[in-house]
Amino acid sequence: MKISIPKMPRWEQIGGDMNPGTYGGTIARSDGDGLELLKIQPVREYVGESEAAEVGHPFWTKEAYFDLADLDPDRKDVRSALDYIGMSLETLEADFTPTQRALVLAEALLDYGAGDEGPAGWSEDIVPGEVKWSDGTVAGAEYLADEDEEFVREVLLEDLDIDHESYGPEENDPTNGLRVQYRHGDVEITEWTDVEAATGEEQEEGAKVLRVETQATLDELFDPKGKHRETYSRDDRSVGLKELALMDEAAREEAVVAAAIAYIGYYGGTEEYVDAVGD
Repeated sequence: MKISIPKMPRWEQIGGDMNPGTYGGTIARSDGDGLELLKIQPVREYVGESEAAEVGHPFWTKEAYFDLADLDPDRKDVRSALDYIGMSLETLEADFTPTQRALVLAEALLDYGAGDEGPAGWSEDIVPGEVKWSDGTVAGAEYLADEDEEFVREVLLEDLDIDHESYGPEENDPTNGLRVQYRHGDVEITEWTDVEAATGEEQEEGAKVLRVETQATLDELFDPKGKHRETYSRDDRSVGLKELALMDEAAREEAVVAAAIAYIGYYGGTEEYVDAVGD
């Protein structure tokens, strides 16, 4: 049976799902003498969300290189690999061209257990360059970026708990206050200002303390292009959701509060006069 290494100088997806970021896929290229394969393994697909949180990143990979000798159908490991994927030698010969046979055999060997652990991490860490994906799209790491974002929201930030309150400058008789709470995907922001203390002008009864309320999603708070970013000195525009997810608990709360202050300071919110700071 004739086996030929195809000419594939650019990476191409040769197997797996049409949505490789979620369900996995295999990409390959050739140098003329052999085939280089990289199997993309989404962590959640392999171990579930609970264990994925312990892993801390969305992708594993497996890699291998096969020359013509490695793909010889007379080899025991090649036949075992074909058995593993449920394909007979007769089907391989009848249904595939020589170059297609090389791809089928290489992917079967990789799935059967050949190869080594490849790079792991985020999409930018594992995609080696531009790839022609199964749907015809030619793109790099950005093609898998949806899984990066979903991994951050649904795994690393799934248990995010923010319940921050601060009052000052004197805790027992505050003239301003802030509450930032994360609830069900939204950040609720409330700010109180004692107008008399802030302006030095006496205010009529019932109009001394202004409460401003708003809410935003985490995506809105940490949008690097958001006009509110860094309008408060402690807010850092370079911190996005991924960076937030990788912080420890204390730093994470500090970052959310800083972005919330910038957000309500820039966009404002629903205003209402109340009797006291904290009402």
